[in-house]
Amino acid sequence: MMWQLSTKMHGTGNNFIIIDSRLVDNVNRDYKKIANDSNCDQVIVVTNSNVADCFMHIYNADGSKVETCGNAARCVGYLIMLEKGTKYATIELMNEQILECFKAGNKSIKINMGKPSLKWYEIPLSTECDTLHLPIELGVLKDPVAVNIAPQLENHILFPKKTNVSIAQIDKPGEINLQVWERGTGITASCGSAACAAFVASVNYLSSGQTTYL
Repeated sequence: MMWQLSTKMHGTGNNFIIIDSRLVDNVNRDYKKIANDSNCDQVIVVTNSNVADCFMHIYNADGSKVETCGNAARCVGYLIMLEKGTKYATIELMNEQILECFKAGNKSIKINMGKPSLKWYEIPLSTECDTLHLPIELGVLKDPVAVNIAPQLENHILFPKKTNVSIAQIDKPGEINLQVWERGTGITASCGSAACAAFVASVNYLSSGQTTYL
């Protein structure tokens, strides 16, 4: 192993405690306490995988488990590539997805997040509806887009597994200003999967014939 049993890292301000459990089967811990004591957004547990370089378990600050995290994958990918002495690594997630990690520069890692899920039952939503125009309105926030990659919206009845909430604003062409509320954690400095979701949502929204911004 090239890194300590536990390592604190961050991806663009999104910070994690990463626990290497590949040699020690010790994945049942109080992750809420670990996150609170370490002042981190999520706790990441790395175990062995039969189909990838490692398996990544992701626990939110409240102890709940989630499927994916782009910034955490970049951190884990960096550690795996450092260990292997390569510029490529793979990470298995609990939804059976395999993320590909590539070295893009000195301590710069990019991730292939795979194909986005856009259908209502894939996200999932509690009822069938147009994912480009969700029937939700909260003050100035209305007509949101749902892509699977504030407490009132996180726990909305439309989302049976809760949801991340991203407030996107286009300040100038080619750039999206994003504020993220992550389910089970709260406001985070950044979120890689939310950034990817915002991009996918904007492309699908505009390609649907809409002329207004998100």
